[in-house]
Amino acid sequence: MLRPDLDYDQGLALGALLHLDAALGTEHASRFLSADGLWLQRTDAPPKRGLDPQRIRQFVDQLCSFAGECAELFAALENEH
Repeated sequence: MLRPDLDYDQGLALGALLHLDAALGTEHASRFLSADGLWLQRTDAPPKRGLDPQRIRQFVDQLCSFAGECAELFAALENEH
């Protein structure tokens, strides 16, 4: 269902789904990215025209990597005490 009122989070949601697809070897995001998928319908309207799903996925990848590194650092610090 197209939800233009939730425009602010749909890019990150798709990026997260693409991230999970890559990690799990699934293709759940493909139905949104197909020629008649909701992503293309959504990006046909302003203001978010032209958002590249793979670029958003890279951003989510970086966020997850940063979170993982922080978790490892805090775990190492806890083990020192």
